[in-house]
Amino acid sequence: MNGRWSGWGSLALVAFQVAGCSLLPGGEPTLDSALRARQLMVPVAGVSPDQVPDNFRAPRSGARLHGAVDIPAPRGTPVLSADDGRVLRLQRNRKGGLTIYATDESEHFIYYYAHLAAYCHGLAKDTRLVRGQVIGSVGTTGDAHRREPHLHFQVMVRPSDGRWWSGDAIDPRPYFTSAGRAKGKRTTRAARRDARSC
Repeated sequence: MNGRWSGWGSLALVAFQVAGCSLLPGGEPTLDSALRARQLMVPVAGVSPDQVPDNFRAPRSGARLHGAVDIPAPRGTPVLSADDGRVLRLQRNRKGGLTIYATDESEHFIYYYAHLAAYCHGLAKDTRLVRGQVIGSVGTTGDAHRREPHLHFQVMVRPSDGRWWSGDAIDPRPYFTSAGRAKGKRTTRAARRDARSC
């Protein structure tokens, strides 16, 4: 079987699981219910769930599909932790620029934040995160178009082989339950001040 078709098979399996059809015996929670229980926050300050564009699986060069959502926002807008959990890795790479890999408390899911302008001061591997915590700011690092600042946000199922950066992507839009709001901040303006100090 060639790689293209095996990739489609993986996507079909994830789609089947996300649809709520558990493949697990004994009434264990489905992938869908486990992710719904996380009650994800939109990870960009001031953006509500209905404002997140439908660009998951959008075509990309080389016959690839976009396995994330790109959330446009002005440069410097605070990037927030979508969930409680911890940082797995801070990394700079050619495509994603400044990136953060994080996981939820149960370590079932991986959250990938890319194209950041900056990290917040003190953020490091194993930093504990709380939903709404300012972790960076929106930018155009990596291969993002310089005139289109946005957050590339991806949710992946954590694979059992330990290669957490290569899990199957899930469209996060159905799982966003609240607008991006910095923890403890009454206004987006206050969150922007925090993001400038990142």
